[in-house]
Amino acid sequence: MMLLKLLYTINSCIWFKVYKKGMIDLKVTIQSIFIIIGLVVATILGVSAQSISYYINEQMPIISLATSITIVTLLSIGLFIFIPSFLFISKKLGKELATVFLVLTILIGLPISGWSFFVWAMWMG
Repeated sequence: MMLLKLLYTINSCIWFKVYKKGMIDLKVTIQSIFIIIGLVVATILGVSAQSISYYINEQMPIISLATSITIVTLLSIGLFIFIPSFLFISKKLGKELATVFLVLTILIGLPISGWSFFVWAMWMG
């Protein structure tokens, strides 16, 4: 019982939605994990888009560097746009949890997307 109280106080608005019966909502936990993984992947794609495009060009020389950096940049920005829209479409997350993920996406997504767009614009000349 003490563990459930601790989970409720620590994670009431962050990771787990603990019900009064003491059960953890598995769907909310899985959605939270997928959102976090999506944010991490979008951040990695956005920060290292140039290195990833060089790697893609080395593995498949038929794809030009400009095309590969465009694809990686648009994928990163698209993930940062998809995650908040997914939060609004699936209303299974609580209001507090959705707000936390939305603020997190904005705080991470705007600088990373700005950097990705800057690098992409410099590549395009």
